[in-house]
Amino acid sequence: MIDPATFEVTWMKLVGNILTVLILLMSAFFFAVSIMTVSAHRNWKQAATNLQIEYKTLDDKLRAAKTGTIQKEQSIVAEKVARAQQLAQLESQLAAQETELDDLSKLLTEETIISKERLARMEQAEARAAQLDRQNKSLTERNVQLNKEVATSYEKLTDLTNTTFELGTRIEELDTINKDLSASVAKSARIFKRLNIDENQLVADITPLVNAVVVRTEGTRFVVMAGSDDGLREGHKLDIFRGDVFVGTGVVREVRNDLAVLQTIREFMQSAVKKGDNVTSKL
Repeated sequence: MIDPATFEVTWMKLVGNILTVLILLMSAFFFAVSIMTVSAHRNWKQAATNLQIEYKTLDDKLRAAKTGTIQKEQSIVAEKVARAQQLAQLESQLAAQETELDDLSKLLTEETIISKERLARMEQAEARAAQLDRQNKSLTERNVQLNKEVATSYEKLTDLTNTTFELGTRIEELDTINKDLSASVAKSARIFKRLNIDENQLVADITPLVNAVVVRTEGTRFVVMAGSDDGLREGHKLDIFRGDVFVGTGVVREVRNDLAVLQTIREFMQSAVKKGDNVTSKL
């Protein structure tokens, strides 16, 4: 069993040693702190000195910059004034140029209108010249043609003169023949009158020379474009042809001045009469 007094003494020594060690450690710590504090104080002083130097340098630069800024502002103001004056001068020049441009535009418009009118008159003149050229060419061709026609007409005139001379001679001969025929006709008329004979009755049954076209058909009857003006009478007989093919024969039943109605003769018909067939008297 440990003695309490001894234990207490031992414990107190141990505590004392521990406290001694702690004191030593704290002393070393505070010493280090003191050194650090002194060192830091010296560093801060140097830093403050450096900052003051830098501040002074920056202040000098700031003052120089302010001075430069003031000078630049003054220069800018002066330049603004100069620019404003220059701008006003340019605006004045621009207004003058715009006025001049307007005048030139008006002049150009007037010149354009005048040029268009001149161009139109020129085109009209060219068209007229072209037309005159064509007319001149046509007149030249017409003149050549007329010269040819004159030459031809002269030849025809010569032929006609010769023909006229021949016809004059022929007329004299025909006049002589006419006189002879007139005497013969008068003599025949006296004979017919003495014998009580109608000279028209002698030729009533003779079909005149007719060449007509069928314009309409109705059964066995058909109409042709020939009539009493062509010498047709009722009872005259006409042959019907389709081209060169014989179709049949018809007899006149009704007659007008320029139309005649014919009846087909059944025993002579080869086929039915059609519109467009030719009708002629017997040769």
